[in-house]
Amino acid sequence: MNTERRTGEIQLVNLTKRFGETVAVDGINLTIPHGSYCCLLGPSGCGKTTMLRMIAGHETPTSGDIRIGGASVVGQLPVRRGTAMMFQSYALFPHLSVLDNVAFPLKMRGFDRDRRHAAAREMLSKVGLERFAERLPVQLSGGQQQRVALARSLINNPRVLLLDEPLSALDEYLRLRMRGELRRIQREFGITFIHVTHTQLEAIAVADVLVVMDQGRIAQASSPRVIFDQPRNPYVARFIGGQNVLGGIVESIADDITMLKGDQGARLAIRTGGSRPQLGSQLYFAIRRDRVILSRASEKETISGRPNVVRGTVHAIEYQGSYVKVTIDVPGLEEFVANISDSAFFVDPLEIGHSVFASWETRDVHLLESENHAQTTEPHLETALS
Repeated sequence: MNTERRTGEIQLVNLTKRFGETVAVDGINLTIPHGSYCCLLGPSGCGKTTMLRMIAGHETPTSGDIRIGGASVVGQLPVRRGTAMMFQSYALFPHLSVLDNVAFPLKMRGFDRDRRHAAAREMLSKVGLERFAERLPVQLSGGQQQRVALARSLINNPRVLLLDEPLSALDEYLRLRMRGELRRIQREFGITFIHVTHTQLEAIAVADVLVVMDQGRIAQASSPRVIFDQPRNPYVARFIGGQNVLGGIVESIADDITMLKGDQGARLAIRTGGSRPQLGSQLYFAIRRDRVILSRASEKETISGRPNVVRGTVHAIEYQGSYVKVTIDVPGLEEFVANISDSAFFVDPLEIGHSVFASWETRDVHLLESENHAQTTEPHLETALS
């Protein structure tokens, strides 16, 4: 077998899966580079788990192709694909020791007891569980059970490890620790990880490649930093979080600054670069929550034509440790949030019901695509990862 075919590069080509009249995955084109950590992120029913199961061989595509290391694997049994899958439930055998749980895949391949136990002990040492080899799964914590399942998945030296919501059963403390462990282990083994999750912070923390799904299609695929800082459209900006989405009607264009008329008389300034939108057209943009500045507003004060200012009423205040999340009711907006550093907030704390101005700099505005359509061409991940 040549070297290329042993790599863990994944190519999905016009991949489609239908269940009756329902289209679960709709014409996906995506390349996941060998040795990368890819997260498929999206709400329930967006198609991410169906994609994972098709790569694993547990579902058959309706049409399209799946290539691993350059070779099509459609129609091949899961065991012949060079993939391993770690399930959400861990699926450990309760009557077997940790050592025998990890060694079980080698037993199925006909390895003798000494050989499979030696390999299992080596794998347990890599996940830091060698001293628990003789325990039963019930005698382990949730995080330890997860590492046993991870060791068992890796013992066959797969090209690709598939993880279906691997952290969802853990409490918050263990979840934070284990996502770091997953990243460390992925780098140590150097194989491709594909991790399904609906948790934004989890995906951002571990991924090289982040694929945001929407109704069976790719809404955006790039590095976590690009997607967080430069979301493609209103759907991605809202789902990833950390952004406020606003819109307005184009009133004027001067050089590369376009002025919009928003709700309640707000004037919104954005940079449109070389593009010149039509007067009267609708544009959308995003502003990061941590770029918003809040100031108190008296009853008589108005926006007075100032650009990039909206007026609202404090609806909720949530202390987050390093910052305070302030949710503001702004007429015409579904939600508007400012993340204020704790040191700045407590100099003159706001209270629920206070009237405030929320403002931001034009340089911090990111223009969005107006239409919430999904990506139909293959993302340029090499650019995103550089």
